Amino acid sequence: MVSSDSGLEIANREHADDRKQAEWMLSELYHLQSAIRISLSQGAGWLVSRIHPGGPVIGEKNLNYVYKGVWGMHDAGVDPTILARIFRWIEGSLRNNGDFYFDEEPVELRNALRVYRPLTFLKVAAWMNHPLAHDERVISRILDYQHESGGVYDYIGELPGRVENELTRYTNLNTSFFGHLMVALDLKEPAILAGDWLRRFVESNLKSMHSEGIVYTRTTIEGTLITDIDKHDALIHAVNLVDRKQEFWQIGTTMAYLALLYDVMRERWGYTDSDAKPYLDAALAFNEFEASMPHYTYMWPSKCKVAWGAGELLRVLVKHSKGTQDQIDKAYAAARNTVVTTFIDNQLPNGGWCGEHYVTSKKDFEYRFEYKPIKGTVNVPPAPLPGTTAGFISGEEIAGEFLGEMKSAERGISALIAVSAKLLEEA
Repeated sequence: MVSSDSGLEIANREHADDRKQAEWMLSELYHLQSAIRISLSQGAGWLVSRIHPGGPVIGEKNLNYVYKGVWGMHDAGVDPTILARIFRWIEGSLRNNGDFYFDEEPVELRNALRVYRPLTFLKVAAWMNHPLAHDERVISRILDYQHESGGVYDYIGELPGRVENELTRYTNLNTSFFGHLMVALDLKEPAILAGDWLRRFVESNLKSMHSEGIVYTRTTIEGTLITDIDKHDALIHAVNLVDRKQEFWQIGTTMAYLALLYDVMRERWGYTDSDAKPYLDAALAFNEFEASMPHYTYMWPSKCKVAWGAGELLRVLVKHSKGTQDQIDKAYAAARNTVVTTFIDNQLPNGGWCGEHYVTSKKDFEYRFEYKPIKGTVNVPPAPLPGTTAGFISGEEIAGEFLGEMKSAERGISALIAVSAKLLEEA
């Protein structure tokens, strides 16, 4: 029998040792699945407890407390009436131009995340068939953010149908989340256009991935890589295979959408495997890059979206019988490492997670913070430091994102369990 970390491959079935190994690996998958479901339940319970008056969720006029929260709560299975209540509150932030924000929010916050936040909560609205997902003004405005190249702006000004004073800091992130929303809305053309942008993004990085061990993440809106960066100090604009604190999520968010797009093109939109394969191949290229990451990188909260990307990829590979055993094992390893080390090991006794001080340079004081609890506590300030240049992501926002991404990993692992159990039964 060929050894497999995932337990999927069962060969030489007539040998007792092979069957024993397969049974053991399946029990490991069940164990992990159970732990994930407990963590999801505990995290969702904590997040629900943070709804006003228990916390800032729908109490403070700031969408950051809810835009990922509805994703996590939905995927963790909270009562739909809770989500309906939050969406009623979100409706209060809808502007005449189709954007979402509150006047009480800092201008720099609401502009930098102008499209990212609704891209995140509107996919949940689409899953729930909420009226916001069918509001022509809202969807038309979202489509304004996509450039003809497929890339998606952060901010495009205030006038519908126009692009002015645009921001492009998080093009990769926006484009992947935009794609997920388009899939949820069943809007094929903009979804594939976003996938083409992300596929080219991966392909443009293949040379540097192999020769330098670097993925460059800063681009123009058209997708041209910007490689003139400070590789020794900056924690943004590139991801390498050495530094323990980086924007690792760049890899995960790209994998997640490219894998999903392959699945939807094949199953829903009737494309052939050869038509959809370039998107899956791009996801697998990032899967290979992620497999070279040291384990210590999984201790950093910004590893989170790797669980999403690896989980989606694992689910799709198993569902469509694609990929080699090595590729499946690597996707499983990335999903497991993120779930166990980034999520479960860092989860606090109350079920939540502490906020993240989002650093962009090794010179930032907050760069030294560690997020792994010791005896149930972390030595991390619960609010931004005075005068800091680092960003801050609240525990409520972190919990929402972690729950959604953990559920994606759980779906991939559950798909692996189903096919592994069937192979074992037939042995």
